[in-house]
Amino acid sequence: MGGCEDGSLHEVVWERDLPLRFALVRSEWDGEQTVWARCADADGLFVDRSVFRERLTLLACAPTGRLLKAAERCARGASPVPFGALGLDVNDLDDEDAYAPYDSCELDDDVVIGSRPCAQDPALLDLVVECVVTAEPLSHHEEPARADVTLRNGAGGGVLGSCRRVAGLYGRRPEPARRPVRLIGCEPSPRMVHRMTDPGGGGDHMEFWLLDRAGRPTVVQEHITADVDECRPSVLGGALIDVTLKHGLFGRLPSPPAARPVWEAWHEGPPRERNAWARFTTEGRGEWLRFTEVSRGPEEPGTVCELDGRYATDVPGLHCAIGEAVHGPGYRWHQCWNALRGCSCRGEASRVPFTLVWRDADVARQALAGVSVDTDGDVGYFDAVVPFLERMGVTVVLR
Repeated sequence: MGGCEDGSLHEVVWERDLPLRFALVRSEWDGEQTVWARCADADGLFVDRSVFRERLTLLACAPTGRLLKAAERCARGASPVPFGALGLDVNDLDDEDAYAPYDSCELDDDVVIGSRPCAQDPALLDLVVECVVTAEPLSHHEEPARADVTLRNGAGGGVLGSCRRVAGLYGRRPEPARRPVRLIGCEPSPRMVHRMTDPGGGGDHMEFWLLDRAGRPTVVQEHITADVDECRPSVLGGALIDVTLKHGLFGRLPSPPAARPVWEAWHEGPPRERNAWARFTTEGRGEWLRFTEVSRGPEEPGTVCELDGRYATDVPGLHCAIGEAVHGPGYRWHQCWNALRGCSCRGEASRVPFTLVWRDADVARQALAGVSVDTDGDVGYFDAVVPFLERMGVTVVLR
């Protein structure tokens, strides 16, 4: 159960009749990776994100573009108004030497639920949003006494206005406890056995790998802390044990329940045919993209790629279909899609020009007609993607 010379594991060996699904892996100081435990299953990996939703108030806000439109719709009584992603750059007005924002954070799944004139300045608005804070403020300092908050169209996106502070963002923000992860049918290494029997041990940051049936690691490798809370004989019998790690996953929000069938599919191995992602929900398709390998597109100029657009009914589905078109099943195209939100990178040009024949393009044109992520909120996603691809050196042929 040791690591390879190049510091990476190519396969985890498991000589049992039970399926092997997960491995607990530690990266040593010299880059070598060692397996601390192997297990047949795990519980606590999928959590409904609704438990992480919070309510924040953008005080003294001067919204522009699509954020202003959402505020106006909310004020007319069309509450709640789904908005999507919002990025915040908090600038300390009392720090004259600052060359970067005091803090940055990201809000996802935003819904504007209230819009009212600001009490201190009726020309401004107080916007109430419900959201999931996917990237908390970078610093652990107190909130600046005088701040100016730049509102962005998602992480790194274009500017959507400003506000003076975000009530509820700082201080002891309520956060639901991380759900413990229980390793079911666990076979621990001697190091893990020592950790389980050492009451003063714990705190080791490790990686939790999802494996395919051959014991090969997939792309998805979560982060977890090896703080053992409980050990008992496994429900699967034999000499295996069930081990509960009390702090669960960290580094990102747990995957939603809709991701479970996606994990099961990738456990069977990388897809061999196109559209294996099509049967999943929008959340599941987003999870599918986490498993895919990155492709930078064709290597030969003039290559013709065919996009099967029959199932491109949402944004993750469209990205899945484009990835398969440029490289094949199990891949995604290396691209900063936040360029559609006004990211300053403006996207990454293809390494060589190629042609994308987009079949059944009307499916995405109709399904994404009401989806708009550009800063002004005026252009539908489909109508934004086509010229964006062309700017990146892709000749798009709609069929």
